[in-house]
Amino acid sequence: MLSILAWWAIPIGAVILAAAVSGLARRVRRQSDDDTIHAYQRFREAIGNGGAEEPMKPVPER
Repeated sequence: MLSILAWWAIPIGAVILAAAVSGLARRVRRQSDDDTIHAYQRFREAIGNGGAEEPMKPVPER
């Protein structure tokens, strides 16, 4: 009886462990994607607003 329980405990434990790792990886990836999207939005705003608010300095010729 004990050997049957041990036989089924290994695959069940592996499935639970795989689900936990998958969930954790999904959460980390979602946070990383959110940070990337916000950084891109800030970059686009800086490009869009940069020319109107601050005049560009002339580049000296050599």
